[in-house]
Amino acid sequence: MAEAPAVTADVGVWVPRLTGTAQVGSGGTSFDLNDDLAVEGSSAGVAGEFAVTVGRWRFGGMGFSASTSGNESAVKGGTFGDTNISVGDQIKGSYSAWMAGAEVGYVVYRPSADEPWAWSDEGDNRDAASKGFGANGRPLFDPQFLLLGGALLFHYDQTVENVTVPSSSSFDRTVGCLYGGAGLDVRIGFDGRVPLVQDLRIYANAGVGPSIPDADIIWLLRAGIAFMINENIGVEFGYRLFDFNMQDGPSTVDAGLRGLFGGVSVRF
Repeated sequence: MAEAPAVTADVGVWVPRLTGTAQVGSGGTSFDLNDDLAVEGSSAGVAGEFAVTVGRWRFGGMGFSASTSGNESAVKGGTFGDTNISVGDQIKGSYSAWMAGAEVGYVVYRPSADEPWAWSDEGDNRDAASKGFGANGRPLFDPQFLLLGGALLFHYDQTVENVTVPSSSSFDRTVGCLYGGAGLDVRIGFDGRVPLVQDLRIYANAGVGPSIPDADIIWLLRAGIAFMINENIGVEFGYRLFDFNMQDGPSTVDAGLRGLFGGVSVRF
């Protein structure tokens, strides 16, 4: 049976940690982002996504913004761009990153639906589907398996400043990406059995694709669990990962942003 279009949105605070390596400039040193360039701290950023579901199709967008800065005594010597660093020098480091994208999903399999498979005939599963609802009219268990595809734009910039021997250098690059992936979205209804929580939403979406124009691989993962207080709003906790490899001439940054996410989940 046909369902009315639905809108979902998840927005909140993301606390990512930057990991990986950076080698900037011709003959530049490969530095560990976990330890060497004063960017190993975690700072709160923002992340969010939304989707409009019409039948089996899901159309939406997503994005994030994250940054951090710090200072420390250099634990590794070398060069970052035109900046020479010796062990013990006082250095300042910072990075900022943002991503904006659009995504399309298609529900291939929904076992609790009237038509579980995309190619099922109408009513193939009607008997089972009609019994899977609680007294509040919401599904008791409703898993959905999706195919995903999307496009995104990603920007990353990083600066290192040697305070002891005044000098600073930067890496700055923006790339696009076309990706494909898969997702799982599960709704579990409590039917009034759990105080303050009407139902749960558990989801995991993953994608991979080549960056443009670098032709390197970008990975992305969004996973979480939302405790829906009522039919429209809930509290969400999850995890976000965004792995990337960027090249600009002789410079390479092979890194990832990953960390916990907390926010609000809304649906209509």
